[in-house]
Amino acid sequence: MMKIKTFFLMCLVLVGLAGTSFAQKIGYANVDLILVYMPETKSMNQTLQTYQQKLGEQLQSKQQYAQSKLQEYQAKAQNGATEEELKPLQEELIRLDEEIKKAAADADQKLLKRRQELLQPITEKLGNAIKAVATEQGFDYVLNTVDGSGVSLVLHGPEGNDITETVMRKLGIQLPQNSGGR
Repeated sequence: MMKIKTFFLMCLVLVGLAGTSFAQKIGYANVDLILVYMPETKSMNQTLQTYQQKLGEQLQSKQQYAQSKLQEYQAKAQNGATEEELKPLQEELIRLDEEIKKAAADADQKLLKRRQELLQPITEKLGNAIKAVATEQGFDYVLNTVDGSGVSLVLHGPEGNDITETVMRKLGIQLPQNSGGR
């Protein structure tokens, strides 16, 4: 009977030790904050702004042309042009309106694609820095403290597990004194 009690006691101790040996160390970082302070992100934003202006200028020239055709249509209508005389201009205005809508949608898609192209190496660099810090500090997992819409995912965690500032230092970024890691 004593051997059975000892055996069960040993099993309980082993199960307890096994549970602690499988404990995962979880860190967290404010990825959005890091991205804001990365110089590559600032450069990307400037590039995107220039690209957006270029696309906007192209769209604006189409809109100005359509506006001139609309004024031409209105002038002819006021001067007593017949329906038959106005019909080609009406069709052209409809076509121009469709072209402008398509061009605006295309511009949005081009801008989004360009943003993704420019952001990919930045997020890769950030991911590598996070992996390096996680490995150095023994973290099995690193969570982002906020989701893409700004909602906090990590509501509470030990300050020692916040690797935001460490990742920023690894990237050569100095965190402003008043912002904090979260």
